Amino acid sequence: MMSDENVMARSAPALPDGVWGTACTLDHDGCVVCADAGIPVRVLAVDGDDALCQDSAGNTATIAVELVAPVCDGDVLLTHGGVAIGRVEG
Repeated sequence: MMSDENVMARSAPALPDGVWGTACTLDHDGCVVCADAGIPVRVLAVDGDDALCQDSAGNTATIAVELVAPVCDGDVLLTHGGVAIGRVEG
């Protein structure tokens, strides 16, 4: 299991232009408009079928990545409900 402790001091990762926009972040309670779909995150570390990821606000979460494997550190993914559902090409 990955720990969020060693990445908390990092600044929010830079993503390709236009990706952050007004997107939801990992710490919101839910969004009626977007139904939590398509939250962009950057992969910080990969551990099997899971990856520690960070959003535009610097929040980190473990995201299931088996649907978009293979995944590497630095990849930008779109997530929904804690699962990566797509990639952002930059």
